[in-house]
Amino acid sequence: MTLHVWGSLPVWLILAVLVVRLWLVRTQSASVTWLMVCCAFVAVGLSINQPDVVTFLGGLTRTPNVADLLGRCLMVCGLFALAQSVEAAARSARLLRPSRLVGVALVLVALVVLFVLIDAPEPTSQFMVEYGDQLPTALYSAVEMTYIAVVITRSALAVLRAFREGDGLGRMYWLFVVGAAAMVLLAAIAVALDAVHVLGLDAAVRVLGTVYAPVFLTSMALLAVGAAGGVLPDAAREFRDWRAARVRFRTLEPDLRRLEGASGNRGLYFTIAWQRRQWRSRLHRLSVEIEDRAREAGQDVPAAATLTTARLEETT
Repeated sequence: MTLHVWGSLPVWLILAVLVVRLWLVRTQSASVTWLMVCCAFVAVGLSINQPDVVTFLGGLTRTPNVADLLGRCLMVCGLFALAQSVEAAARSARLLRPSRLVGVALVLVALVVLFVLIDAPEPTSQFMVEYGDQLPTALYSAVEMTYIAVVITRSALAVLRAFREGDGLGRMYWLFVVGAAAMVLLAAIAVALDAVHVLGLDAAVRVLGTVYAPVFLTSMALLAVGAAGGVLPDAAREFRDWRAARVRFRTLEPDLRRLEGASGNRGLYFTIAWQRRQWRSRLHRLSVEIEDRAREAGQDVPAAATLTTARLEETT
């Protein structure tokens, strides 16, 4: 696997966890959905520059190395969105602001223009190695890395202010701050690498290339885990609630059938074709009907149903 694919693994792992949880639970908060989109952009952006994909996209678009451009654009969009999400959580700010959207749009345009200026007639998954000695290529890489460093730094500073002001931000965001510092270092190494490549300083290229790999892997792992630190606990709680609800369905549905027989009345619970995402409403309906049938039959309400109703009232 290439270096970028290794760097994408933490992002793919977080994305896989969230997708599995969504498939099971079928409901989630907007923040979890946003994180899934960010992870998808970054993961695909890092993974797309593979030989088979490069060849396929090159043949499809008649642009040999369009995969590299697409990957960088996805990285810019994904990390921009991730940074905005973290900043919004830290400062209670708007997630999307027009000025920030204009900025990312200008960067994307700059990447496209610089890509067009690069003389890269042969497809390659090692784009910077093969064509990094051209000035447009160096600027192409420098624009991407500098912008990413700026937006990540801005969000990390917002996190530090939130910690200083005691806003109750999750401790996992400290990993994001450290990852942001690593990303700034990575951007500096990348820009320096671009410069020495253009200047033909092969020894410097080898040294910086050796340093680049561990810094890149460290920054991606810390940014991914740190940014997800504020969302994964919510996702874990939602999954635990869903799993507990499944247990209560198996426990309480026989009680409802028994009480319906004892009271002589039937409610709507067993006539509704419940969808998976309606598990909260289904659980509430089950608890309410058990209480109604128990009163009608002159019997005690099962303790599990009373506990379920109390918990549902606490969460609404």
